[in-house]
Amino acid sequence: MVDNIQSSTPTGAVKAVKGGPGTFVKGLYIGFATATCGGLVSALVATLKNNPRSRLYVVGTTLNCFILGTGFSITRDVFSKRVFKYPHDDSIESHEKIILSGASAAVVGGTWGAVIGGRRNLLPGLITFGLAGLGGQAVLNAIEASRNQEELNGNKALSIETPEKGGILSRILNSENSPVRKLTAEEYVAKMRDKQLMVDAEIALVDEEIERLTKKLKEENAKNGVESGSA
Repeated sequence: MVDNIQSSTPTGAVKAVKGGPGTFVKGLYIGFATATCGGLVSALVATLKNNPRSRLYVVGTTLNCFILGTGFSITRDVFSKRVFKYPHDDSIESHEKIILSGASAAVVGGTWGAVIGGRRNLLPGLITFGLAGLGGQAVLNAIEASRNQEELNGNKALSIETPEKGGILSRILNSENSPVRKLTAEEYVAKMRDKQLMVDAEIALVDEEIERLTKKLKEENAKNGVESGSA
C-alpha cells in the first residue's frame, strides 16, 4: 500500500512539500508582513498629523505596501531561480544577493510607479526602490555576517574553555552549596579502601582484646588449679 501511495503522489507535489511554500505563497506572506508594518506606520503618522483622510491614507498605504512587498518577493524569487539558477536563497553569495535585491526592487518600484503615476514616475520609482533594495540587502548581509561571526566565536570559546556539562542532577550534586556530592569512580574506590583499612584496624584491636582475655582466663584457671591442689 505504501508503494501505491508513493506512486500515485505527483512528483511536483512532493517537490513542493520538500521545498517549502511556493513563490506565490511566499510572496503573499511577505506582502502581508509589509502591509501590516505599513499600516501601523501610516496610522501613527496620520494620527500625529491629524490627517482628515486618515482612513483613506492608511488603507492606501497598506495596499501599496502589500503590492510592493508581494511583487518584490515574487520578482526576487523568479530572478533567483531563473537568472541566477539557485534553488535556495541560502546558496546565493552575499554580493549576488545585493544585486538580486536591487534589481528586483527596481523592477517592482518602476513598474508600480508607472501604474499609479504614469510613465513619468517610471524612472524615479526604478531608481528610488533600486537604491532601497541595494542598501537594505547590504544592511541585512552585514547583520547576518556579524551574527555568524558571533556564533562562531561563541562556539570556539565554548569548545576551548568550557568543559562538558552533565545533566541537571550532576550540576546540582557538584555544586558547592550542595550537602551531598556525586563521587567519581576514583574517589569511590579511595573511600572504600579507607573504610577497609578502618575495618581491618578494628578487627586487629578485637583480636588483641580476645587474645588478652584468653591469656587472662588461662592465668586465672592456672592459679585456681594451683590453689585447689595445695588444699
